[in-house]
Amino acid sequence: MLLITGGSGFVGQNLARYFAPRRQTVTTYFTHPPPASAERSIHLDIRDAEAIFSLFDQVRPAAVIHAAGNKNLRFCEEQPDEAFRVNAGGTQNVARACRRVGAKLIYLSTDLVFSCVEGNYQEHDVPEPTLAYGKSKLLGEKFAFEKLDQVAVCRSGGIYGKGSPLLQWFAGEIEAGQTVECFTDVFNTPTYVDNLGEMMETVLEKQLVGVFHTVGRERVSRFEFFRAYAETLGLDVSLLSPVSFKGLKDTLLLQPDSSLAIAETAKKLRLTFNSVGEGFTRLQEAGGV
Repeated sequence: MLLITGGSGFVGQNLARYFAPRRQTVTTYFTHPPPASAERSIHLDIRDAEAIFSLFDQVRPAAVIHAAGNKNLRFCEEQPDEAFRVNAGGTQNVARACRRVGAKLIYLSTDLVFSCVEGNYQEHDVPEPTLAYGKSKLLGEKFAFEKLDQVAVCRSGGIYGKGSPLLQWFAGEIEAGQTVECFTDVFNTPTYVDNLGEMMETVLEKQLVGVFHTVGRERVSRFEFFRAYAETLGLDVSLLSPVSFKGLKDTLLLQPDSSLAIAETAKKLRLTFNSVGEGFTRLQEAGGV
């Protein structure tokens, strides 16, 4: 049995869709129940340790993908105590429950655990988060390793796929003939969500533990990312306006370069890490956003 927390969110729904044909899967949700056609889903507040213990005693998962959390950067900055309660404390609760039932834990962490200044961060580099969100996720990593031996931390970022709010918004703007300003100096390593699922599946099958950088293999700017998507879908590339984010960093909470290196992870997983173009092609072949 595989349990996926945060199964009603964009990433959680896609991971549930990926794993459902491969493993018996149960998901949890907090605010919004997933569609009726989705896998079995149970309400859960990860801040409630007793509720988590009760659920784990009922479901008895062999493995858990912990994708639940508050990913709203603005909210986390304005209410850091609550961010830590959910992202760090919630992860500690899940890890304790995994230990209780003997489950393997995959914790979905973030590229924002780093300072995001230089980019190309390696798995063994020392994290230095600047945002409350990154700090809360990093503390979640610490708690997971403290509570469990069988834990894999999968740092990811720029996740896109079916139902992606960012890509839906972008396509809508372009189709409406609106010019879209895209930053040329904000970089990350975008990750196709099905490719992320493949990486996590390999971690489970090989019973791997430790820190993994589960992202795409290509470092790109926001401008390059949107341009590749527009080219794949045949959208009007001329409506993309390249701009700099300088002066907007604090306002938008943007990080200059959160790109992750994958060399160490690739040696252990031995599978294909998609480029942005490959990811968009797979997404289009799967029916698009």
